[in-house]
Amino acid sequence: MSDSNDRFTQVISKVFRYWTGKLAEILREAIDAGDLKTQTPPLALAKHIVATIEGGIMLSRLCKNGDHLRDCLNSIRVMLGTEPK
Repeated sequence: MSDSNDRFTQVISKVFRYWTGKLAEILREAIDAGDLKTQTPPLALAKHIVATIEGGIMLSRLCKNGDHLRDCLNSIRVMLGTEPK
């Protein structure tokens, strides 16, 4: 991908690395505690979750409808086994 503003790209990249890194730590703790069963490495799972949330945000903004983000969040809950009872 080509970006015209390298400084902006660096800042956003740093934010996403921080976000996925923190999320991966939390997921690793949940796996170690036996609260989360997955074969997916925590960092890969964190990237998937962040990408799903970002996609939901983009679709919701594009369509001016929050259902897309809610659907994405619900799919994450199902994937993690934390869907509301």
